[in-house]
Parts: sequence; C-alpha cells; structure tokens
Amino acid sequence: MTRLKLVFVAIAALVIALWFASIDWTVFPGGFWPVRSLLVPLTGILAITFMAVAILLAARPVQVEAALGGLDKFYRLHKWLGIAAVSMAVLHWLVEKGPKWLVELGWLAPRPRASGAVIEQRPFAEYKDVAADLGEWAFYLLLALAALALWRRFPYHLFFKTHRLMAPLFLVLTFHAIVLTPASYWNAPIGWLMIALLAGAAIAAGLSIFGRIGKANRFAGEVTDFHIHAGNSVLDVGVKLTTAWPGHAAGQFAFLTFASDGQAHPFTISSGWANTGRLAFSIKGLGDYTRRLPTTITTGQAITVEGPYGRFDFEPADGPQLWIAGGVGITPFIARMEALAMSGDHGDVDLIYSTAAPDGGFIAEVRSAAAASGVRLHLVETGRDGFVDLEKIAGWVPGWSKADVWFCGPAGFGDALLQAMRKGGLPARRFHRELFEMR
Repeated sequence: MTRLKLVFVAIAALVIALWFASIDWTVFPGGFWPVRSLLVPLTGILAITFMAVAILLAARPVQVEAALGGLDKFYRLHKWLGIAAVSMAVLHWLVEKGPKWLVELGWLAPRPRASGAVIEQRPFAEYKDVAADLGEWAFYLLLALAALALWRRFPYHLFFKTHRLMAPLFLVLTFHAIVLTPASYWNAPIGWLMIALLAGAAIAAGLSIFGRIGKANRFAGEVTDFHIHAGNSVLDVGVKLTTAWPGHAAGQFAFLTFASDGQAHPFTISSGWANTGRLAFSIKGLGDYTRRLPTTITTGQAITVEGPYGRFDFEPADGPQLWIAGGVGITPFIARMEALAMSGDHGDVDLIYSTAAPDGGFIAEVRSAAAASGVRLHLVETGRDGFVDLEKIAGWVPGWSKADVWFCGPAGFGDALLQAMRKGGLPARRFHRELFEMR
C-alpha cells in the first residue's frame, strides 16, 4: 500500500512540477482572473493525466508488474487514479463554469479586456467549439460511469459492459485536451509529458476497444470437471489447456473467460504446476456472476485462460512463514501446499484458515494438502471459535513476529491484522497481501 501511495503522489507531483516549470511567472500579473486562467489548464491536465495512467494500467502491462507488486496492485492504483481523474474533472468544470455564473449573478466583476491584447493561438483552433462541447458531454458521461463503477450493488455483468465505455470516452477527452490546451504548453516540459502519456494511453484504449488486451497471454482450454461445495458455496473447476501454458507460481491468478458468457473474470489458481496442462480454480459465490456460474458451465465447455499474473509468490521462502486465510482466501495457499508437496521441500510454515461457512469436504481437502506439504494447519470456525485476532495468533504461533506473513482474505480482516501486527513490531515489508478488486 505504501508503494502505491508513493506512486500516486509521484504522478501528481511530477505533473504539478512540470506545469510549474512551464509557466512564465515573470509576466504573471496576479488577481482572480489570471489565477483562474492558470487553474483551468492545470486541473484539466491533472484529470487527463490520471485518466491516461489508469487506462495504461488497465491494459495490464506486465513489464512493470514487479515494480508495483503485482497486477492486483495495478487495479487498486487504477481505482485511485480513476477517482482522482473524476475529482479533478469536477474541479476543472467548476473552475471553468463557476466564475461565469458568478458574473451573471453580479457577484463577480467581469474579466477585464485589455485593449490591444494578443490572443494566444491554439493548434486546431477551428475545432475549439466542437472540442468544448464534446468535452462537456464526455464529462457528464464520465460522472455517470464513475458512479456505476463505485456502486457495489450495480450488477457486475453490466458494470463490465459499461466500464468498457471508458476507453472511447478517454479518446474523446484526449481530443478535448489537445485542442484546448494552451499552445505554449506543447513546447514546454508539461507538453512533452502529455504527448507521451496521451499517445501511450490512446494505444491502450485502442487495445481495449478491439479486445486485444492480454491477447498474448491467452490460452485455450476446456472445462474437465466442476463441483460445488454446498457448505461454503465454493465452486471447484478443473481445466485442461489445449495450448501451451508457460507455467505459474503458486499464488498467481488468471482471467477466465467461459464460452457461455464471453466475460473475463480473475480467479486465483488453486493448483500447483506439474507441466500436465491441468489447472484448478476454487471460486466463491460472492457476486451475481459467481453465484450464477455453477448453472452456466458444463463439462467440455471451451474456456480461455489469460495469465498468469500476480506477485503473491511466497518469496523469500528461506525463513518461517505465517499464512492467514479468510474464506475463499485459502485458494493461493492450497496451490502453494500442492507445490510444496510436489517438490518435497517442506518449510517452516503455519497456516491459519478462518471460515464462517465450513464445508466438510472442502476442509478435508485443505487438511490433506497441509499434511502432504508439512504445513501446520490451525482451523478456525468463526461461528464456534470467534474471529481471529493477534492475541489468538500469538497463542498458536508464538514466533509470529519473526515470520513473513502472507494474508489473503476480506479487506477489513487484513487491515485489522496489519495494524495490530505493525504495533506488535512486524515491519510492513513482511506483511504480504493481495488487494485484488475489479471495482
């Protein structure tokens, strides 16, 4: 999280610094209207920059995955950038429209027009009115799409479709920015940054529009078997790949696209890799899509697997590790236990598995995997044992503060543990977690 915050702040700071370096402050006269004339392009540049970086991250550039800590971190930063882009777009709109309203109400003196003033020429000036109108309507649509993205009760399959409109919307806003940004900016540092960002993000938007994102990492397969655990609503799905899979590390995930719906969804791989072409996924029925999935898939159904992604890889593995799983967060740990069993390399590992909906068959699978891999399993049924906290963890694993902690589970559970463990002396760099959220 700290790394993501630093990246976010660095993006904003870089834009502001380059903008500051691009302004000729020696001719700045001061007063409300000159300040407004600076804030209009600044807020617009911040808005389009945040949106451009969000579009670039949505294209899943695996080349920088390690630097950000995994694709799950991409999507957390993508969300922050999206919210920031909308916020700055609102501010940009208010700075542009607000003073005009105040003048009409008589609460603000009109902008003075100096005689003989030179009007700055913009490239593509003949498109100014079109760009302004398109930008305003695109702004209203951006607000609507952002509201739907943040509304958790909006069905995911509809969110998936509406969110894809962000790519063409970005291209419209790029046209707005290119036409209306002052000409002097394009020959200054801020202009050089905008040219690079807008060009790269335009390519990423094109990949999204034409369904090309992740194409190089897609592999064909078919569903070989599936089983629903009634006690915890977890669907186990077996997949046989028919094209060569590059292999994966335990803890990584992939996007699955079932032939029945054509929508890509991310799920953690719950099997180790034995070079057999077989993968397994354990999918919790949490939303409208995953709850409906057991009724829509069939054995032999075609499936596309895109991946592998993620850096939840249990490295370094040269010391004691404490794994903490909440609910379906057990999935990456099952994969890791299978990988340890295949390698015969049994480390010093404790696994705390907390579940509110125990299923006998599923728990038996977890116990079997733990026994085969030499992992010490601590099963917590919250209805019987209560919720997991640091006091209980210290009782089960007295040396927890000397271990690398790997957590996968509900966000609130992870936040509470991280805060308590930090107070207990655990360095933040030794608390590893997945942050994956599609919205």
